[in-house]
Amino acid sequence: MLTIVCLCLFFTRLSDIKKDDATTVYGVDLIAYYTAAKLIEAGEISEIYAEVKDDFSVVSSGKFFETAKNSGFHLTPTRYVYLPIFLAPFQMLTSLSFSTVAILWLSLNLLVVIAVILLEWYFTKDLPHPIIRLMLITSLNLSLFPLFYALKLGQTSILVYLFVCLIYLLTIKKQDSLAGIFLGIIITLKFSPLLFALYFLYRKRYTLIFTCTLTVVTILLISIISYGLPLHKIYWSYLIKLSNMEIAAWSNQSIGAFLLRLFTRNSILHFSLIKMPILLSIIRYAFIFSVTGILYICLKGKQLNHQRLYPLEFSAIVLCFLIIPSISWLHYFTLATLAIILFANFYFKLFPFRAWIIIPLMVISYAMIAFHPNHTSLIASFGQGYLTRVVTSFPFIGTCGILFINLLLMKAFNRKNSETLKGK
Repeated sequence: MLTIVCLCLFFTRLSDIKKDDATTVYGVDLIAYYTAAKLIEAGEISEIYAEVKDDFSVVSSGKFFETAKNSGFHLTPTRYVYLPIFLAPFQMLTSLSFSTVAILWLSLNLLVVIAVILLEWYFTKDLPHPIIRLMLITSLNLSLFPLFYALKLGQTSILVYLFVCLIYLLTIKKQDSLAGIFLGIIITLKFSPLLFALYFLYRKRYTLIFTCTLTVVTILLISIISYGLPLHKIYWSYLIKLSNMEIAAWSNQSIGAFLLRLFTRNSILHFSLIKMPILLSIIRYAFIFSVTGILYICLKGKQLNHQRLYPLEFSAIVLCFLIIPSISWLHYFTLATLAIILFANFYFKLFPFRAWIIIPLMVISYAMIAFHPNHTSLIASFGQGYLTRVVTSFPFIGTCGILFINLLLMKAFNRKNSETLKGK
């Protein structure tokens, strides 16, 4: 019954994805890729990285703006922020209209969601009953607001979700060379997945690290050869500027954004780049070092434990990846579903007797991520006071809750295993 309800909800919400009127449109991020590809084809290569002024989220003038408008996109377009090589697939589609490309891209993303669900079906093979597996996977994926948000934007984060699932699959199959290639692709796409590489380096998965590094270098060289070094200098300058700033807007769910929303007067509706105050920077780094320090303590243990603990370790890295970067957009939080599924598969196998404690905490944390409130309605009702700022930060808070439970269980497992070894 729950699966049927989730399917009905999914298709009801999916029917609104392609809604196109004066106030909403599909593909607010897709238009950035399509526009940048159009500019490349027109020989306007230096225009694809539109200048960042007051508002990071929009491009309100220049050739980028004009090209997007001429493509039939009637809202203000967003920027293209990726490495130039990732324009190559979209350059093959510039002869098609934006509406046609949008349908193709949405179809691809839906196929990726199906692929992710099939992979997660495999990951949960240790759960006691197929109905539990079906209920868990469909209810988590098909009710998730960040997933619909990513679909609506025409985002690449769903592809990253698939690649992270593939990395997990390949690493448990000991196919580290292939896993490294997938990791290298998403590192060059977004760079923040570098956290996964650090984890695998700590675990001495050197083959994976080698192929990952080789993939990153190869993609960078192909990009430079294909599009020229001057464009890449613009791109790197662009990245450096972005990495030194923060965004307090509701859609950024990182540690830094949470602190800015809570302790500054910046509007949660504006995507303006902000230089974080020194005190908040200290608090942010203290938070990051605390989380990574606790994770390191939990990762330490007998070599024998690592294989059994791997689902928990990987899910903890996924959750850290969601909150630690300076900018972590809400649509990235589709990945939280994978972390919960790995956690559930591990938990029910080893600790079913504690389910009455853990499950309610996990459900509350997940609900904070899955059912993100309408921020404009909140502001209309309560203004931009602390209540609104906290509620719009629910995905961050929920992810921290899941990470806390995850680390607690890792520590409990290590303690239990140590006691067993001492008994022997």
